[in-house]
Amino acid sequence: MAQELLQRLAPHMIVGLEGPRLTDAERALLSKYAFPGVILFERNVVDSRQLMELAQGTRNIFRNSRGTLPLIAADHEGGVVSVLGRAIGTPPTQMAAARAGERYLVERLFAENARRMRACGVNMLLGPVADVNSDPLNPVIGTRSFGEETALVSSLVAAAVSVSRSEGVLTCLKHFPGHGPSRVDSHLALPILGATLDELRERDVPPFASGIAAGAEAVMIGHIAPLGRALPASLDPEIIGTLLRGELGFGGVVITDALEMEGVKVAGLAEICDRALGAGNDILLFSKPVAAVAADLEAAGESSGPVGFGGAREALEIAGSLEASVARIGRLIDAAAAKEREFELPGDPGIYREIADRSIQVLRKADAAQAPDRSGGLRAIFYAEKGEFERYPAMSFVARTLNGLGLADDARPRPIAPGWTELCAVEPCGALSESAAHLEGWAFSSASGSAALPEIVFLLNRRPLSEGAVREICSGAQIVAIAGWPHAAESVPPDRTVIVSWGVYDAAADSICRSLRPKTD
Repeated sequence: MAQELLQRLAPHMIVGLEGPRLTDAERALLSKYAFPGVILFERNVVDSRQLMELAQGTRNIFRNSRGTLPLIAADHEGGVVSVLGRAIGTPPTQMAAARAGERYLVERLFAENARRMRACGVNMLLGPVADVNSDPLNPVIGTRSFGEETALVSSLVAAAVSVSRSEGVLTCLKHFPGHGPSRVDSHLALPILGATLDELRERDVPPFASGIAAGAEAVMIGHIAPLGRALPASLDPEIIGTLLRGELGFGGVVITDALEMEGVKVAGLAEICDRALGAGNDILLFSKPVAAVAADLEAAGESSGPVGFGGAREALEIAGSLEASVARIGRLIDAAAAKEREFELPGDPGIYREIADRSIQVLRKADAAQAPDRSGGLRAIFYAEKGEFERYPAMSFVARTLNGLGLADDARPRPIAPGWTELCAVEPCGALSESAAHLEGWAFSSASGSAALPEIVFLLNRRPLSEGAVREICSGAQIVAIAGWPHAAESVPPDRTVIVSWGVYDAAADSICRSLRPKTD
């Protein structure tokens, strides 16, 4: 029964990989079962050469076992959600690109990202993010969105989709019908949105309609529930069938957000898969490595009994049969194959810096936004969510900043651990109050043991903070650089200089440091 369950589900599953190289177990599973593709994460990336080899190895397995090209997808949106950063760099966030003020900059950004992805063998961007960041206390969207205005987000989503497709990369809009009006992270629990489905139609759905009109091949359904509805959208046939398929006329592939997330755990795994397909999803997304997913489904199959993929018959009538679903996935794979072409386009690496320089804002006391020189001593303190410093975008941001401030010898990213003491004096910050207990901080100084050095505080946190927490964190700082949650700027004491970068990425770190250098005539 367990193997039969995996056999039935596999044509509808995108799965993860364990590490930077395929294991024997992964080769066997990818050869045996008809998965349409894989999703890559930071754990799968060492550098560009390794990523190309991993992608080519995956291609070879699919071609040899069933003569098809795999979908190789990645969340490479920009900022902290840039899983391919070690191989192709961390792009500016969507919000930074929007704040730069010109549509053509967004087009250049997504063209460059697509070229870099395609050069490493990744053919599907799980993006752009089409959410309108309507609630400033949203803990999960923030700078991932183009902004707070529906019309602007709609226009830039269309631009991002159009240029990505023209550069040979498939696109997947997310997170339908809109994760913006949420104060809960769907990784942790089911968010009940602060808007009804009718309100979402007015403000949050138009960017998805715009992206669909621009040719987006896929739409990701969020584990989010509109106000007044009990089910997550990913299991709701009205949202998928009536709204997305019917009202918006979307004929492409519908993908769930990752099924390991707490926001969708309303039943056992086998039943969730059954209900997700019954609601109209085509692809079930798993972030776990394929061997772990197979083990989970084996356990689910043994404990659940027969799974029929269709208790929700009304949903199947709306969304179409499983055969139609497989056909849609097949057309997506064909589209990826059609975009496989051998040619080189000139790169546009300067676009990252241009967006950073044009979007960064220096607020208040702008003339005072100048760091003391190295000889005078300096203390830089970085705060982020616990565990974030272990991820590449934050780690690289810190390294680039230390280099730019003269606190490190080079810009090579290194672990935030004892190794940093080779560069400068480093110490973990003390305990924070309960309102900021989810953060950790690291202090770097050019003169060990001195607590009287001028301080620059960098806030990399994505989740909102109370006014009191912001003031506590910034109490000793002369300059506060906000790279994560931008609304923190409103709570910084008024006598401090504030710099807002709209995202955590290397070019932003460089631009912040340039803004702190002494002005010359």
